[in-house]
Amino acid sequence: MLPFLLLVAGEDELFQSLLFGRRKEPEEGRSYIIKERKPDGAMSHFVKMIGRGYSGLVITRQHPDNVLRKYNLNGVRLVWLSTTLGKDYIDPHNLSSITNVAGLFLQDSGKSAMLLDGIEYLMVHNDFGRVLKFVEYLNELVMQRQAVLFISLDDRAFEPRQIALLERNAAVLDAVS
Repeated sequence: MLPFLLLVAGEDELFQSLLFGRRKEPEEGRSYIIKERKPDGAMSHFVKMIGRGYSGLVITRQHPDNVLRKYNLNGVRLVWLSTTLGKDYIDPHNLSSITNVAGLFLQDSGKSAMLLDGIEYLMVHNDFGRVLKFVEYLNELVMQRQAVLFISLDDRAFEPRQIALLERNAAVLDAVS
């Protein structure tokens, strides 16, 4: 009976998390979803990675000045999802520009971590299929570059099928660590 249990636990992440709890430490080359109303849990994971010497990129719906002040992210690049024009502001309709920023960041950085906060806002300006393709492309970049991606999302804003698709290639982390 025990070999069967180990086989199932090794192959099924949900079963493994039920038995042993969710992983506490993010691994390189992986994407993580943190389900929360505000991005504090995801930001906590992100700040820990920055403290370990990772380069950082935050793509957020919050104003960059507020994020810098609240989380003390000196040296971290912040991109604001906004229809307002400005430096490091990207229109949420323009998923290609966001992808380019992330790709260049990962290409130019060594050990790197990214945080995406505002996926609900992207959904307001794009259909779910486009947003899913965008997230999957970010996931591929993260795997190729052995980076870490944290996605903060409020699961109340999504249908269960959409959450399942987003979780398909990402691990779920607890908001508080």
